[in-house]
Amino acid sequence: MNMKQKGKSVLILSCLLLTLGGIVGCSKPDNSPKEPTVSPSASKVKIEIWNSARHDQATREALIKQFNETNKDNIEIEYKVFTDNYPDQLRLAFNANKLPDLMFEPPQELYAAGSILNINDMITEETKKRFVEPAFYKPSFAKKDEFYQIRENVTNYKLVYNKDLFEASGLDPEKPPATWQEMRDYAKTITEKGDGKKYGLGLPIKQTVFWQYYALIPSARSGDYWGGGGWDAKAGKFDYTRYSKYIQWWHDVNKEGSVFPGVGSYDNDMIRAQFSEGNVGMLSAATWDIGVFNDQFPAKINWGVADFPTWDGEVKGSSPYNTGNGITINKNTKHLKETKIVWEFFTSDDMYTELAKAGLGSFTNIAAQDKSLPPQERKGLADFIITQPAKQYIAAPSVDYKLLNPPPKIGDIDFGGGYGVWEVFTDAFTKGGEDIDKLMQELSEVQNKFFEESVKAGSVDLDLVKVPDFNPMTN
Repeated sequence: MNMKQKGKSVLILSCLLLTLGGIVGCSKPDNSPKEPTVSPSASKVKIEIWNSARHDQATREALIKQFNETNKDNIEIEYKVFTDNYPDQLRLAFNANKLPDLMFEPPQELYAAGSILNINDMITEETKKRFVEPAFYKPSFAKKDEFYQIRENVTNYKLVYNKDLFEASGLDPEKPPATWQEMRDYAKTITEKGDGKKYGLGLPIKQTVFWQYYALIPSARSGDYWGGGGWDAKAGKFDYTRYSKYIQWWHDVNKEGSVFPGVGSYDNDMIRAQFSEGNVGMLSAATWDIGVFNDQFPAKINWGVADFPTWDGEVKGSSPYNTGNGITINKNTKHLKETKIVWEFFTSDDMYTELAKAGLGSFTNIAAQDKSLPPQERKGLADFIITQPAKQYIAAPSVDYKLLNPPPKIGDIDFGGGYGVWEVFTDAFTKGGEDIDKLMQELSEVQNKFFEESVKAGSVDLDLVKVPDFNPMTN
């Protein structure tokens, strides 16, 4: 199957999943007494799992509690959720040789370092029957004949807005902004009517990676998103200059006072809580935010969902969605047998069906489809259904940041640890004006140097990440 066919298959299956509510239901728990096969006094084998998602934490922890109390393998799961700079937490753990036994969505350099277990031998024919094809999507950075994770959900991206705040500000709550200029005007109006308590927008760049959700992904419908993470799939290189105007837009609306104050000091959880309280007019959001605004921070407002605006009101690119959030195994775990048992538990039909029944996502697990909530039974589900044009864009290649010595710098930002990309975005946002173009050009040049060296070293295959006939409007 070629890349275009795969893209179409992913779209069809993803749309089907989301139309059905995209979530999973669960078989009835067996509450009969369990006879342990080990002595109660035996020391438990502790298996540590890290995740960055809080919206489904309560449901997962309830299932983990049941597992810990009833499993016959003397295993105790320790589940930890990090919402602040999760990739950096994993990098620090890697550098200290203290990675958890299992982890959701590790940064790409952990794959390059050989820290993630190849699970090809764990993917049986029965396993494949339990998931739709996009669950087995293989990223461009995967080594030949290796497979690392089952991608458990389908994520779509939208603009969420406070209908009550729109109405209170004299705006039509059924007409979200269609252009970036309209969104700027709406944000200014909401802020002016807010008496210093309500603001038009939020920008949670304390977690600098959120530039992806506030500049890159929102650019897609305007035709400016040609691959994940600043990648240009058509040219086969990094190009961040196309995002200069989006950074300038954020610089300008922040300067006007239309963004919730303290930009750089609040993270995504903080600003989502403010949105739910009714203090923010518009935010970027993803499928997982259905759970956030219903459960984690229950919204006290009437909120709506819309497509991201475009510059001139004309759609010139497909909305991005992706499959992801798979759990991976630490290749160097000291308890491989027990870790594999926990992996089986986390990728079980029961896990996904319980998450589905709670309306906590759109899952690739087939058992979910009969158990998932109808879209009308949970606020936001119907609004996050994928609509065309939409596509799964190619991900940026994973470059090896150790290949340039000494590592390059952009201003005071050091790229030696691979942390620099989004910090440069924040620097550009702070400075504004001509500095934005200059910094985005420098960033492109630095990333392309790393990319070229990675290709020479054989850690990246250009043929897997370049799409000469790429078109943002086609699959």
